[in-house]
Amino acid sequence: MTNFFKHMAFAITMGLGCTTAFAAYPDKPVNIVVPFGAGSATDTLARAMAQALSEKWGQSVTVDNKPGAGGAIGASYVARSNPDGYTLLMGTNGPMAANPSLYKSLTYDPVKDFSPVALMGRLPMVLIANKDTQPKDVHELIAFARQNPGQLNFGASNTTARVWVELLKQMADVDVATVLYSNVGSMMTDLISGRITYAFENVGPSAPQISASAVKALAVTTAERAAFSPDTPTIAEYGLDKHQLVVWFAMFAPGETPQNIIDTINKTANEVLKSEKIKQISAQIGMAPVGGTDKDLQDYQHNEIKKWHELVKLTGVTIN
Repeated sequence: MTNFFKHMAFAITMGLGCTTAFAAYPDKPVNIVVPFGAGSATDTLARAMAQALSEKWGQSVTVDNKPGAGGAIGASYVARSNPDGYTLLMGTNGPMAANPSLYKSLTYDPVKDFSPVALMGRLPMVLIANKDTQPKDVHELIAFARQNPGQLNFGASNTTARVWVELLKQMADVDVATVLYSNVGSMMTDLISGRITYAFENVGPSAPQISASAVKALAVTTAERAAFSPDTPTIAEYGLDKHQLVVWFAMFAPGETPQNIIDTINKTANEVLKSEKIKQISAQIGMAPVGGTDKDLQDYQHNEIKKWHELVKLTGVTIN
């Protein structure tokens, strides 16, 4: 069923029912789709949000992992769901901003097929290194890379990391190799063992290894130092401030979801983001909670789509 007929059928069904159908939202279980695997930072946040929303609403809120194709499988599923507020997406910068530029074709439109709900938060990537590597900071890394072109390798287990390696190459004018991984676990194992020397990765998988001194943090990619590791410099502090690229999480509903339902979810999500439980989870995955209105997310997403289009064009990173 196309999105047009899906929404028409839903509207007719609701029109034939009582006019107060939306007043009691939610009056049945709500499902949050995570377009990545269990254990990811997106999954961790979604499960904490689900528990908190369930307590607020007095209804079961479940999490359904639908990984694959850079988040496109899960996003497509939500795009095709009824716009009634009972199927939501915990989206990220990948499927909801980068994918239109990275993929030649998508089975969903991240703008037309979704109703923005709320921006959950943002977090940096971390430039991490094998604990025994000789360059001790980014200045030494760049100097070594220039003297030994092509000898340094950087692991990347996601698209954002791939783009960061390319940005580093351009901003620092160095020649380094990118080693692609399908999952962060394999990449981290290789980094710790010394099979690769450096990697860009999200805070969630990196922080425990940094704390255990299994790897060392050289820099974070946000404009300001991160709360999880205040002693770690930013990329900008090394003069590499031409581009800003962060990871973000946001909640979306299927397109044309009624505004009163969006308002209800947004209001509760903002309340939950201030709770101690979500603050603890945010610290665990290195996220700075944001919140705000659905319009705030809409504007932010549009700017991120534009940014990713420019970055993909600049770096040449694409996915077939």
